[in-house]
Amino acid sequence: MKIAMQLYTVRDYTRTPEGLRDTLKHLADAGYRYVETAGFFGMTAGELKALLAEYGMQAVSAHVGVEAVAENLDRLIRDLTVFGADQVCVPGIPGRYFHFTPAGYTCFAEVMQTAAETLAKNGIQLSYHNHSHEFAPMGVATGMHYLFGNMPGVNMQLDVGHCRAAGERPEEWLRRYGDRVSTLHYKDVVFVDGVRRDVAIGEGLVDWKAVTEEVKKTGCQYAIVEHEEFNRDPWDICATSIRNIERYFAE
Repeated sequence: MKIAMQLYTVRDYTRTPEGLRDTLKHLADAGYRYVETAGFFGMTAGELKALLAEYGMQAVSAHVGVEAVAENLDRLIRDLTVFGADQVCVPGIPGRYFHFTPAGYTCFAEVMQTAAETLAKNGIQLSYHNHSHEFAPMGVATGMHYLFGNMPGVNMQLDVGHCRAAGERPEEWLRRYGDRVSTLHYKDVVFVDGVRRDVAIGEGLVDWKAVTEEVKKTGCQYAIVEHEEFNRDPWDICATSIRNIERYFAE
C-alpha cells in the first residue's frame, strides 16, 4: 500500500514559499513519498510537480471542486496529465445542490457520472469524498446510497474518520463498496465533551485492524492521511500516522 499525505492537512504551514518548502521537508523526513493536492499553491501543475520532485515526492491525486469537473474539465485533464496523476476527487457537495434531499443527491450524482465518463476516456478515475452528513438517514436510505446508486462510474474515497464520527463502521462500507475504492482517506477521531476531534492514526475510535483487513481486499492504491486539526505537534502526528499505517499493513 502506498501512503500519501493530503496537503490540506498542512494548510496552515504552507502560506508562503518558505513555509511550503519547510513543510515538504518535514513530510519527506517522516517518510511520505506521495501527496494528494488541494490546490496548486499559486503555481502551475508543472511547477508544483518540479517542487515536489526536489523532495522525492509526487502528486498521485487531487481534490478539486465540482466546478472543475462540471465546467473546466479540459483544463483539469491537462493539469492531471502534467502531474502524472490518474486519480481526482471531489470532496463534498455545494449547497446549491440542496443535498439534504434525494433529488439534490441524485442531481449531483448525474453531474459526477457525466464527468467520470469523460475522465475515464483519459485514463483518470473520479472519486467522491464523504463527510459525515451523507450518512444521515433520508427515508429508507442515506445520501451515500443515493450518490453511489446513481453514479456507477465514480469511486468512493471513503473518509474513515468522518464515517466513524457518523456512527458508522468504516469496514462495513469498505466491504460493501470495495470494488469501487481506489483511494482512501485515513483519519482517526475521538469525541471530547461531545465534540469531534482529530487525532493521530491509531489513537482514536477507528478499528484499524478491521479496516486494514477490508482494505487489503479492495483495489485501493493509496491510503491518504488527512488531519483537519492537530492536538499536539503536527510533525509528530504526521510521522506517527504513517508509522502506524505501515505497521497495520505489516501485521
